[in-house]
Amino acid sequence: MSLIVALAASYASAATCDAQLAKIGSLAADATPGAFGDLAKCDRKVAETNFNRYLERATDSDAVVELFLKAVDTEVWGPAWGALSKITSYDARDEIARRVGESCADRPKVVPFLQGAYFGLRDIEFQQWDDAYRACTDAGLLAFVEKQVAAPPNKMFDEKFNALLDIFVKERRVDSLPALTTGAIKAATDGGPFEAMLMKMGESVAPELGSQTSPDDQKKLEEALISVAKQVAPDKARGVANQLANSGADAAAAQLLPTLFPDRVQGGGGFLYAAVAVEAGECDGKKSAILHYASVTEGGKRWAIAPAVEAPLRGAKAKLSKCTGVEAPWPVLSTPEPIKAAADGDKWLSSIQAEWEKKGFAVKVQKEKAIGL
Repeated sequence: MSLIVALAASYASAATCDAQLAKIGSLAADATPGAFGDLAKCDRKVAETNFNRYLERATDSDAVVELFLKAVDTEVWGPAWGALSKITSYDARDEIARRVGESCADRPKVVPFLQGAYFGLRDIEFQQWDDAYRACTDAGLLAFVEKQVAAPPNKMFDEKFNALLDIFVKERRVDSLPALTTGAIKAATDGGPFEAMLMKMGESVAPELGSQTSPDDQKKLEEALISVAKQVAPDKARGVANQLANSGADAAAAQLLPTLFPDRVQGGGGFLYAAVAVEAGECDGKKSAILHYASVTEGGKRWAIAPAVEAPLRGAKAKLSKCTGVEAPWPVLSTPEPIKAAADGDKWLSSIQAEWEKKGFAVKVQKEKAIGL
Protein backbone atom coordinates (compact mmCIF):
# COMPACT_ATOMS: atom_id res chain seq x y z
CA MET A 1 0.00 0.00 0.00
CA SER A 2 1.37 3.40 -0.96
CA LEU A 3 1.15 6.04 1.77
CA ILE A 4 1.17 9.80 1.59
CA VAL A 5 2.52 11.46 4.70
CA ALA A 6 1.84 15.11 5.49
CA LEU A 7 4.65 16.31 7.72
CA ALA A 8 5.92 19.58 9.04
CA ALA A 9 8.78 19.17 11.48
CA SER A 10 12.04 20.70 12.53
CA TYR A 11 14.97 18.36 12.29
CA ALA A 12 17.81 18.11 14.71
CA SER A 13 21.20 16.47 14.52
CA ALA A 14 23.98 15.59 16.82
CA ALA A 15 27.60 15.41 15.92
CA THR A 16 27.88 11.84 17.10
CA CYS A 17 24.97 10.71 14.88
CA ASP A 18 25.86 12.54 11.65
CA ALA A 19 26.46 9.30 9.81
CA GLN A 20 22.98 8.01 10.54
CA LEU A 21 21.34 11.32 9.76
CA ALA A 22 23.17 11.68 6.47
CA LYS A 23 21.56 8.49 5.14
CA ILE A 24 17.93 9.50 5.70
CA GLY A 25 17.38 11.23 2.36
CA SER A 26 18.43 8.20 0.34
CA LEU A 27 16.76 5.44 2.36
CA ALA A 28 14.57 2.89 0.61
CA ALA A 29 11.26 2.20 2.34
CA ASP A 30 12.22 -1.25 3.60
CA ALA A 31 15.50 0.05 5.01
CA THR A 32 13.84 2.82 7.04
CA PRO A 33 12.94 0.89 10.22
CA GLY A 34 16.44 -0.54 10.67
CA ALA A 35 18.07 2.80 9.97
CA PHE A 36 15.84 4.48 12.54
CA GLY A 37 16.80 1.82 15.06
CA ASP A 38 20.45 2.65 14.47
CA LEU A 39 19.79 6.33 15.14
CA ALA A 40 17.87 5.51 18.31
CA LYS A 41 20.82 3.48 19.55
CA CYS A 42 23.10 6.42 18.79
CA ASP A 43 20.94 9.05 20.52
CA ARG A 44 17.30 8.55 21.45
CA LYS A 45 16.61 12.28 21.76
CA VAL A 46 17.88 12.86 18.24
CA ALA A 47 15.76 9.93 17.06
CA GLU A 48 12.68 11.53 18.65
CA THR A 49 13.29 14.79 16.81
CA ASN A 50 13.88 13.10 13.45
CA PHE A 51 11.17 10.41 13.56
CA ASN A 52 9.03 12.21 10.99
CA ARG A 53 11.90 12.27 8.48
CA TYR A 54 12.00 8.50 8.58
CA LEU A 55 8.21 8.38 8.31
CA GLU A 56 8.51 10.34 5.05
CA ARG A 57 10.79 7.64 3.65
CA ALA A 58 8.56 4.74 4.74
CA THR A 59 6.26 4.89 1.73
CA ASP A 60 4.35 1.62 2.17
CA SER A 61 2.33 0.18 5.03
CA ASP A 62 4.76 -2.63 5.84
CA ALA A 63 7.61 -0.17 6.27
CA VAL A 64 5.47 2.21 8.34
CA VAL A 65 4.32 -0.59 10.68
CA GLU A 66 7.91 -1.73 11.19
CA LEU A 67 9.01 1.85 11.78
CA PHE A 68 6.35 2.32 14.47
CA LEU A 69 7.33 -0.96 16.08
CA LYS A 70 10.98 0.04 16.03
CA ALA A 71 9.98 3.27 17.80
CA VAL A 72 8.05 1.20 20.34
CA ASP A 73 10.99 -1.13 20.94
CA THR A 74 13.44 1.75 21.38
CA GLU A 75 10.96 3.74 23.53
CA VAL A 76 10.78 6.66 21.11
CA TRP A 77 7.11 6.93 22.00
CA GLY A 78 6.29 10.62 21.93
CA PRO A 79 6.59 11.24 18.18
CA ALA A 80 5.18 7.81 17.35
CA TRP A 81 2.01 8.44 19.37
CA GLY A 82 1.13 11.52 17.36
CA ALA A 83 2.53 10.47 13.99
CA LEU A 84 -0.39 8.20 13.14
CA SER A 85 -2.57 11.24 12.49
CA LYS A 86 -0.03 12.42 9.90
CA ILE A 87 -0.95 9.52 7.62
CA THR A 88 -3.45 11.00 5.18
CA SER A 89 -5.27 7.74 4.41
CA TYR A 90 -7.76 6.84 7.15
CA ASP A 91 -7.80 3.22 6.00
CA ALA A 92 -4.02 3.12 6.27
CA ARG A 93 -4.18 4.59 9.80
CA ASP A 94 -6.58 1.87 10.87
CA GLU A 95 -4.45 -0.87 9.33
CA ILE A 96 -1.25 0.40 10.93
CA ALA A 97 -2.88 0.78 14.36
CA ARG A 98 -4.39 -2.70 14.10
CA ARG A 99 -1.09 -4.30 13.14
CA VAL A 100 0.76 -2.53 15.92
CA GLY A 101 -1.87 -3.74 18.37
CA GLU A 102 -1.70 -7.30 17.09
CA SER A 103 2.04 -7.36 17.75
CA CYS A 104 1.53 -6.93 21.51
CA ALA A 105 1.72 -10.69 22.01
CA ASP A 106 5.31 -10.75 20.72
CA ARG A 107 6.56 -7.29 21.64
CA PRO A 108 6.22 -6.54 25.36
CA LYS A 109 6.59 -2.77 24.99
CA VAL A 110 3.47 -2.40 22.84
CA VAL A 111 1.15 -2.55 25.87
CA PRO A 112 2.88 0.25 27.84
CA PHE A 113 3.16 2.20 24.58
CA LEU A 114 -0.63 2.06 24.12
CA GLN A 115 -1.27 2.83 27.77
CA GLY A 116 1.00 5.85 27.53
CA ALA A 117 -0.88 7.08 24.47
CA TYR A 118 -3.99 7.51 26.60
CA PHE A 119 -2.22 9.93 28.90
CA GLY A 120 0.14 11.48 26.38
CA LEU A 121 -2.16 12.38 23.49
CA ARG A 122 -4.96 14.83 22.88
CA ASP A 123 -8.47 13.51 22.40
CA ILE A 124 -8.62 13.20 18.62
CA GLU A 125 -5.08 11.80 18.35
CA PHE A 126 -5.77 9.09 20.90
CA GLN A 127 -8.86 7.97 19.03
CA GLN A 128 -6.60 7.03 16.11
CA TRP A 129 -5.27 4.18 18.25
CA ASP A 130 -8.59 2.52 19.07
CA ASP A 131 -7.97 -0.23 16.50
CA ALA A 132 -4.68 -1.06 18.23
CA TYR A 133 -6.47 -1.45 21.55
CA ARG A 134 -9.06 -3.74 20.01
CA ALA A 135 -6.44 -5.83 18.20
CA CYS A 136 -4.25 -6.40 21.26
CA THR A 137 -5.24 -9.54 23.15
CA ASP A 138 -3.03 -8.88 26.15
CA ALA A 139 -5.00 -9.22 29.40
CA GLY A 140 -2.96 -6.46 30.99
CA LEU A 141 -4.14 -3.89 28.46
CA LEU A 142 -7.79 -4.76 29.02
CA ALA A 143 -7.20 -4.59 32.78
CA PHE A 144 -5.76 -1.11 32.27
CA VAL A 145 -8.86 -0.06 30.31
CA GLU A 146 -11.12 -1.52 32.99
CA LYS A 147 -9.29 0.45 35.68
CA GLN A 148 -9.82 3.71 33.78
CA VAL A 149 -13.49 2.95 33.16
CA ALA A 150 -14.05 2.38 36.87
CA ALA A 151 -12.44 5.76 37.67
CA PRO A 152 -13.73 8.27 35.09
CA PRO A 153 -12.43 11.85 34.90
CA ASN A 154 -14.29 14.53 36.84
CA LYS A 155 -15.71 16.29 33.80
CA MET A 156 -18.94 15.59 31.97
CA PHE A 157 -17.40 15.13 28.51
CA ASP A 158 -14.03 13.62 27.67
CA GLU A 159 -13.46 12.20 24.17
CA LYS A 160 -10.47 10.11 25.20
CA PHE A 161 -12.40 8.51 28.02
CA ASN A 162 -15.40 7.93 25.75
CA ALA A 163 -13.10 6.13 23.31
CA LEU A 164 -11.94 3.82 26.11
CA LEU A 165 -15.55 3.25 27.14
CA ASP A 166 -16.42 2.21 23.63
CA ILE A 167 -13.45 -0.16 23.40
CA PHE A 168 -14.23 -1.73 26.77
CA VAL A 169 -17.96 -2.25 26.22
CA LYS A 170 -17.50 -3.73 22.74
CA GLU A 171 -14.91 -6.16 24.10
CA ARG A 172 -16.54 -7.18 27.38
CA ARG A 173 -20.23 -6.70 26.56
CA VAL A 174 -22.40 -7.58 29.59
CA ASP A 175 -19.29 -8.39 31.62
CA SER A 176 -18.40 -4.69 31.50
CA LEU A 177 -21.28 -3.88 33.88
CA PRO A 178 -19.35 -4.17 37.19
CA ALA A 179 -16.72 -1.61 36.13
CA LEU A 180 -19.38 0.61 34.54
CA THR A 181 -21.40 0.51 37.75
CA THR A 182 -18.41 1.59 39.83
CA GLY A 183 -17.54 4.29 37.32
CA ALA A 184 -21.08 5.61 37.11
CA ILE A 185 -21.29 6.01 40.89
CA LYS A 186 -18.00 7.90 40.93
CA ALA A 187 -19.06 10.08 37.99
CA ALA A 188 -22.29 10.97 39.79
CA THR A 189 -20.44 12.24 42.84
CA ASP A 190 -17.69 14.36 41.27
CA GLY A 191 -19.13 15.87 38.09
CA GLY A 192 -17.98 13.08 35.79
CA PRO A 193 -19.61 11.67 32.61
CA PHE A 194 -22.58 10.12 34.41
CA GLU A 195 -24.94 10.14 31.43
CA ALA A 196 -22.29 8.56 29.19
CA MET A 197 -21.78 5.80 31.74
CA LEU A 198 -25.50 5.04 31.86
CA MET A 199 -25.67 4.98 28.08
CA LYS A 200 -22.81 2.50 27.87
CA MET A 201 -24.47 0.32 30.50
CA GLY A 202 -27.43 0.03 28.17
CA GLU A 203 -25.18 -0.67 25.19
CA SER A 204 -23.45 -3.48 27.07
CA VAL A 205 -26.53 -5.68 26.66
CA ALA A 206 -27.68 -4.38 23.28
CA PRO A 207 -28.40 -7.36 21.01
CA GLU A 208 -26.94 -7.96 17.60
CA LEU A 209 -29.03 -6.74 14.67
CA GLY A 210 -32.10 -8.90 14.28
CA SER A 211 -31.93 -10.46 17.75
CA GLN A 212 -33.23 -9.58 21.22
CA THR A 213 -31.53 -8.95 24.54
CA SER A 214 -31.45 -12.14 26.56
CA PRO A 215 -33.53 -12.14 29.78
CA ASP A 216 -30.38 -12.93 31.78
CA ASP A 217 -28.51 -9.95 30.36
CA GLN A 218 -31.53 -7.70 30.89
CA LYS A 219 -31.71 -8.78 34.52
CA LYS A 220 -28.01 -8.03 35.01
CA LEU A 221 -28.49 -4.57 33.53
CA GLU A 222 -31.48 -3.83 35.74
CA GLU A 223 -29.62 -4.97 38.85
CA ALA A 224 -26.62 -2.84 37.93
CA LEU A 225 -28.74 0.26 37.29
CA ILE A 226 -30.64 -0.19 40.53
CA SER A 227 -27.32 -0.52 42.36
CA VAL A 228 -26.19 2.77 40.86
CA ALA A 229 -29.43 4.55 41.68
CA LYS A 230 -29.29 3.52 45.33
CA GLN A 231 -25.81 4.99 45.73
CA VAL A 232 -26.20 8.38 44.03
CA ALA A 233 -28.10 11.59 44.71
CA PRO A 234 -31.87 11.59 44.02
CA ASP A 235 -31.57 13.74 40.90
CA LYS A 236 -29.15 11.22 39.41
CA ALA A 237 -31.23 8.28 40.56
CA ARG A 238 -34.24 9.78 38.77
CA GLY A 239 -32.28 9.59 35.51
CA VAL A 240 -31.53 5.92 36.16
CA ALA A 241 -35.18 5.19 36.85
CA ASN A 242 -36.25 6.96 33.67
CA GLN A 243 -33.75 4.91 31.69
CA LEU A 244 -35.14 1.73 33.16
CA ALA A 245 -38.71 2.78 32.41
CA ASN A 246 -37.86 3.85 28.87
CA SER A 247 -36.29 0.45 28.22
CA GLY A 248 -39.50 -1.28 29.28
CA ALA A 249 -38.30 -2.24 32.76
CA ASP A 250 -41.17 -0.45 34.51
CA ALA A 251 -41.18 -2.76 37.53
CA ALA A 252 -37.44 -2.31 38.02
CA ALA A 253 -37.85 1.46 37.86
CA ALA A 254 -40.63 1.23 40.45
CA GLN A 255 -38.22 -0.42 42.88
CA LEU A 256 -36.50 2.96 43.09
CA LEU A 257 -39.57 4.87 44.24
CA PRO A 258 -38.73 4.53 47.96
CA THR A 259 -35.18 5.70 47.19
CA LEU A 260 -36.36 8.71 45.22
CA PHE A 261 -39.31 9.67 47.41
CA PRO A 262 -38.68 8.35 50.93
CA ASP A 263 -40.87 11.07 52.44
CA ARG A 264 -43.85 10.11 50.27
CA VAL A 265 -44.22 6.48 51.25
CA GLN A 266 -47.70 6.09 52.72
CA GLY A 267 -48.58 4.31 55.94
CA GLY A 268 -49.33 1.05 54.19
CA GLY A 269 -46.08 1.14 52.28
CA GLY A 270 -47.53 2.28 48.95
CA PHE A 271 -47.79 5.66 47.24
CA LEU A 272 -50.47 8.28 46.63
CA TYR A 273 -51.18 9.97 43.29
CA ALA A 274 -53.84 12.15 41.72
CA ALA A 275 -55.37 11.61 38.29
CA VAL A 276 -57.96 13.30 36.12
CA ALA A 277 -59.86 12.56 32.91
CA VAL A 278 -60.89 15.61 30.91
CA GLU A 279 -64.33 15.64 29.31
CA ALA A 280 -64.51 18.81 27.23
CA GLY A 281 -66.79 20.10 24.47
CA GLU A 282 -69.10 22.89 23.32
CA CYS A 283 -72.50 23.14 24.96
CA ASP A 284 -75.04 25.68 23.66
CA GLY A 285 -72.21 27.69 22.13
CA LYS A 286 -70.10 27.70 25.27
CA LYS A 287 -66.88 25.78 25.93
CA SER A 288 -67.29 23.49 28.92
CA ALA A 289 -64.94 21.03 30.64
CA ILE A 290 -65.52 18.47 33.35
CA LEU A 291 -62.48 17.27 35.27
CA HIS A 292 -63.20 13.76 36.50
CA TYR A 293 -60.82 13.66 39.43
CA ALA A 294 -59.74 10.73 41.59
CA SER A 295 -57.07 10.01 44.17
CA VAL A 296 -55.02 6.91 43.40
CA THR A 297 -53.21 4.56 45.76
CA GLU A 298 -50.55 2.27 44.31
CA GLY A 299 -48.41 -0.39 45.96
CA GLY A 300 -45.05 0.70 44.51
CA LYS A 301 -45.12 -1.76 41.61
CA ARG A 302 -45.54 0.77 38.79
CA TRP A 303 -43.26 3.58 37.68
CA ALA A 304 -46.08 5.31 35.76
CA ILE A 305 -49.71 4.96 36.78
CA ALA A 306 -51.37 6.68 33.81
CA PRO A 307 -52.01 3.52 31.74
CA ALA A 308 -53.61 1.79 34.73
CA VAL A 309 -56.04 4.60 35.58
CA GLU A 310 -57.29 5.29 32.07
CA ALA A 311 -60.07 2.69 32.10
CA PRO A 312 -61.62 3.51 35.50
CA LEU A 313 -61.55 7.26 34.87
CA ARG A 314 -62.95 7.00 31.38
CA GLY A 315 -65.65 4.77 32.80
CA ALA A 316 -67.06 7.64 34.84
CA LYS A 317 -70.53 8.92 33.97
CA ALA A 318 -70.38 11.47 31.14
CA LYS A 319 -71.70 14.95 31.89
CA LEU A 320 -71.48 16.45 28.41
CA SER A 321 -73.13 13.71 26.37
CA LYS A 322 -75.38 16.23 24.60
CA CYS A 323 -72.51 18.56 23.72
CA THR A 324 -70.43 18.61 20.53
CA GLY A 325 -66.70 18.23 19.95
CA VAL A 326 -66.10 16.01 22.97
CA GLU A 327 -62.81 14.19 22.48
CA ALA A 328 -63.02 10.40 22.71
CA PRO A 329 -61.48 8.79 24.54
CA TRP A 330 -61.09 11.45 27.19
CA PRO A 331 -57.50 12.59 27.80
CA VAL A 332 -56.16 11.24 31.11
CA LEU A 333 -53.49 12.96 33.19
CA SER A 334 -51.81 11.97 36.42
CA THR A 335 -49.26 13.48 38.77
CA PRO A 336 -45.82 12.62 37.34
CA GLU A 337 -44.58 11.42 40.72
CA PRO A 338 -46.08 10.36 44.05
CA ILE A 339 -47.55 13.07 46.27
CA LYS A 340 -47.29 13.38 50.04
CA ALA A 341 -50.92 14.03 50.86
CA ALA A 342 -54.35 14.66 49.37
CA ALA A 343 -53.78 18.41 49.65
CA ASP A 344 -50.95 18.11 47.09
CA GLY A 345 -53.39 16.43 44.73
CA ASP A 346 -55.82 19.31 45.17
CA LYS A 347 -53.08 21.80 44.26
CA TRP A 348 -52.22 19.82 41.17
CA LEU A 349 -55.91 19.69 40.21
CA SER A 350 -56.12 23.48 40.59
CA SER A 351 -53.27 23.88 38.12
CA ILE A 352 -55.05 21.66 35.58
CA GLN A 353 -58.24 23.66 36.08
CA ALA A 354 -56.40 26.91 35.53
CA GLU A 355 -54.93 25.65 32.26
CA TRP A 356 -58.36 24.83 30.86
CA GLU A 357 -59.81 28.12 32.04
CA LYS A 358 -57.04 29.94 30.16
CA LYS A 359 -58.30 28.16 27.04
CA GLY A 360 -61.71 29.74 27.60
CA PHE A 361 -63.49 26.76 29.16
CA ALA A 362 -65.96 26.90 31.99
CA VAL A 363 -64.55 24.18 34.24
CA LYS A 364 -66.23 21.99 36.82
CA VAL A 365 -64.64 19.32 38.99
CA GLN A 366 -66.35 15.96 39.40
CA LYS A 367 -64.76 13.94 42.18
CA GLU A 368 -64.85 10.24 41.41
CA LYS A 369 -64.36 7.18 43.56
CA ALA A 370 -60.78 6.65 44.71
CA ILE A 371 -58.81 4.17 42.64
CA GLY A 372 -56.70 1.43 44.20
CA LEU A 373 -54.04 -0.21 42.04
